[in-house]
Amino acid sequence: MKEIRFVNDRGSSLTLGDDSDYVIFDISGISPPNANISTSAIAGFDGATFINSTVNQRNIVITLHLRGDIEANRLKLYDVFKIKRKGTFYYHSDLIEAKIDAYVESVNIPPMSYPVRAFISLLCPKPYFESLNERAVDITSIDYLLDFPLEIVSPGIELGSLNTTDPVNVINNGNIPIGMIIQMRANGAVVNPKLINTQTLEFIELNTEMEAGDVITINTEIGQKRIQRNRNGDIDNLFNALELGSTFIQLHEGDNVLIGVAESGSNSLFIEVQYRVKYSGV
Repeated sequence: MKEIRFVNDRGSSLTLGDDSDYVIFDISGISPPNANISTSAIAGFDGATFINSTVNQRNIVITLHLRGDIEANRLKLYDVFKIKRKGTFYYHSDLIEAKIDAYVESVNIPPMSYPVRAFISLLCPKPYFESLNERAVDITSIDYLLDFPLEIVSPGIELGSLNTTDPVNVINNGNIPIGMIIQMRANGAVVNPKLINTQTLEFIELNTEMEAGDVITINTEIGQKRIQRNRNGDIDNLFNALELGSTFIQLHEGDNVLIGVAESGSNSLFIEVQYRVKYSGV
């Protein structure tokens, strides 16, 4: 069963579905939006040359059938769907749960009509739905070395070791490439930390020396790119430390096999990536 929910910028929300006072009669704009394809004609030749492509903003239009106390339900719609204000549109079905930021363009409830219907238009400047939950994957991992029965002898035993040699597969289950947040943590001296996609050979490397306790955060999301270091609570911009040839790696659809390395101190480097899966339509 499909169910949608809208939460406005004040936290007020409304759930729309077959079991509510607001029955979904129709909903458009949740499939993939149109793309703009730019081309240039070639004089004297057939066809054209591709230049670039972009995706339009999304326009979601919801048509509702109002039941129950019509007047009270109409006023409730106006209270939740506030004109020109921002909110979050949530979509739930048996196969997918996703959300998207949206602005209320219009709420139209024609008077003197039966059944009473409401037409709500939402504009989404960022056209892609995203998963409700953020995912986190450790690129470096701990190999646990405990065996049972356990016998501890002086001066002690090694409980585990840091695995920095095995690549890790980060899976993007969505249908478009996405950015991610890369966190690099040092528990010792690390020189020039680097993250590599072993399939595409893309990498992002920083020409910097990390000290124990340093945390470097890299955001590769389009429109939000940043590189910052937290050292003892002091935040520094490390954009100028970006090594030549580096790219703000995107997670492509499906498998993305990543490995973290460093010029020295790899065994002191912990890397975690965080991301939200995105969908062109639901």
